[in-house]
Amino acid sequence: MLKRDVFSICTFYAVSPIHSGSGASFAAVDLPIQRERHTHWPHVQASGVKGAMRAHYRDFAEKKSLINFLFGYDKADKDHHVEYFKNDEQKQKVDDNFPGAVSFSDAKLLAFPIRSNVAPFVWVTCPAVLKRLSNDLVFSGLQPINDIEKVPAKDEVAFCLSGGISGNVILEDMVVNVQEGDIPNPIPKEFPDLGKFLLVSDEVFKYAVESCTEIQTQIKINSETGTAEPGALRYQELLPADTVLYSVVYYSHAVFDNTLQSKTIRGHVEDVIKDFIQIGGDETLGRGICKINWIAGGAQ
Repeated sequence: MLKRDVFSICTFYAVSPIHSGSGASFAAVDLPIQRERHTHWPHVQASGVKGAMRAHYRDFAEKKSLINFLFGYDKADKDHHVEYFKNDEQKQKVDDNFPGAVSFSDAKLLAFPIRSNVAPFVWVTCPAVLKRLSNDLVFSGLQPINDIEKVPAKDEVAFCLSGGISGNVILEDMVVNVQEGDIPNPIPKEFPDLGKFLLVSDEVFKYAVESCTEIQTQIKINSETGTAEPGALRYQELLPADTVLYSVVYYSHAVFDNTLQSKTIRGHVEDVIKDFIQIGGDETLGRGICKINWIAGGAQ
């Protein structure tokens, strides 16, 4: 395993709904989204994150000669093969067994938008999400999240992290009582600024992300008759727009006798992959457009 010693966190703010599919299903939803096995929270698997990053780099990098070195060898990019290294021996090492100098974690859920009576929607998160984020911050060489002063002890109780919300608030078909007074938002300021943001219990958050995703009906039109094809009706699940996710990204310089330092590698990636990126399926339908932001981590 390559040594990884420089880190970043990449945040994804969904501008349009995301369909990162888990394959066909025999349940009510034909095309569900990817979910973690143990929590059943939505996420985007690391392979999908890496594929989106690679595709963006391929489309927008002025010099593509490093693509196989950064993201691992892919014969589809053999025409952009490495021209950077000093000798043929180094070039030959970037073959189909080379994993790439950049590693990605799954894109993990941070804040989920849900309909409300106090605004078109509010964002919710929970203590379990914040604990996971704190661990990832420490792993990335950043400061952990300090202990939250107050956490929801009951499912019907919530706390306001921003937005000045208090009293009984409807979240989809649930009612929570938001306690008086905001508590400090523990999420670092470099993450997306969320307006009306609530800390709910782990159980309420789990219900929201399982029951309040977007479900869209799709059909196929027969080009000759102009009517729906028989048996073509299907239901597709999507992460709603305004969802916030993040991925831990780590860079290695322990390859090819330190030909490229890890901070240089980070620059090659983050200077090209910026502003907006498309992730997941149905690109031609405008799905998966995300605003991204890089947060520089430390070193190990």
